[in-house]
Amino acid sequence: MALALATFAEKDNCNRTCGNLNVPFPFGLDKSCAWNSNLTLTCNHTSGELILAKNIPVYNISVEDGTMTIGNYIAYDCRNESGGRLNGSRPNPWIRLVQHEHYTVSDTRNKFTVFGCDTWALFLDATKESGSGCLSYCREDVNFTASSACSGLGCCQTSIPKNLRSLRIHMSSSTNYTAVRNFSSCGSAFVVDQETFNVSDYTLPVPDDLQLKNYLPRKNYSQVVLDWVVERHLTCEVAQSNRSSYPCGANSICSYFGDGQGYRCFCKPGYTGNPYAPPLSPNSAGCEDIDECKDPGRYPCHGNCKNTAGDYTCHCPFGRDGDGKVSCQIYSPAIIAAGNSNSLAMVTQQSKLLLL
Repeated sequence: MALALATFAEKDNCNRTCGNLNVPFPFGLDKSCAWNSNLTLTCNHTSGELILAKNIPVYNISVEDGTMTIGNYIAYDCRNESGGRLNGSRPNPWIRLVQHEHYTVSDTRNKFTVFGCDTWALFLDATKESGSGCLSYCREDVNFTASSACSGLGCCQTSIPKNLRSLRIHMSSSTNYTAVRNFSSCGSAFVVDQETFNVSDYTLPVPDDLQLKNYLPRKNYSQVVLDWVVERHLTCEVAQSNRSSYPCGANSICSYFGDGQGYRCFCKPGYTGNPYAPPLSPNSAGCEDIDECKDPGRYPCHGNCKNTAGDYTCHCPFGRDGDGKVSCQIYSPAIIAAGNSNSLAMVTQQSKLLLL
């Protein structure tokens, strides 16, 4: 075990930033700094952009929930007056993670989203055996400012299947937008994280969007969330049987990511930090105890708070009764009182015995 911890500490003595982004262990900017080669990322030091695979921009890595936020091309399909496709249209972009098996497109965070009038779009996996899609239609321009969700009127959404590593978008229009040309001649389709998506931020796509992508690269991408595992094809039981090659640090737990995907590490309840951080690392403390008493907004206490390892206690002050984490009530008047010249005992309505 000592050898394993020393190896962890050695690996973590690495550059952990790219531009403004943190690159936490088990990821790394070279193979010697990552837990395995599948978690190695590339940093463009000129632009400060973090890259997955050859050209997928990375916007965020979360070790707390086992996700990575990437950018993926938005599909655009714009037509001219005769229904011909405009230059710059890109109706069939890919997400390809087939050779990066530690990652899957999150089915819980993302949705497939389509904007347009007379616009249909679908996505298929690499085998073309799994996919989904939807149709967006409208008879006039749509203002999404007051909208809270896609309704099918100018915008539609559908869910993402589990364990998807590759998808290709296909989109078109039943009339090549000739039937709605007086107010719409474009459609767009993309996979997007529902926690950052707000339909009121969008408008129906227009041909100018094809030009803006050359000057505003982020307008060309949607934010997509990937789930990742630290090891593939291993259960927690198998991984824990070989402690010298087990990446979960102190005060962490192993969580199996179902259907044979692999496992991830998380901090135990009451702890926070990087569950993969090596305990002997000079750069990180790993999973640290949360001092709940310093954050009463999240961890309420109406009495005397005391922090404990992985938890906290809260006792109501003298003269009050109840669960200190919920509320403390003043003692009700005594129902029974008995005593002599030396002592007095009272039983309250809460059946508590008080010696006075």
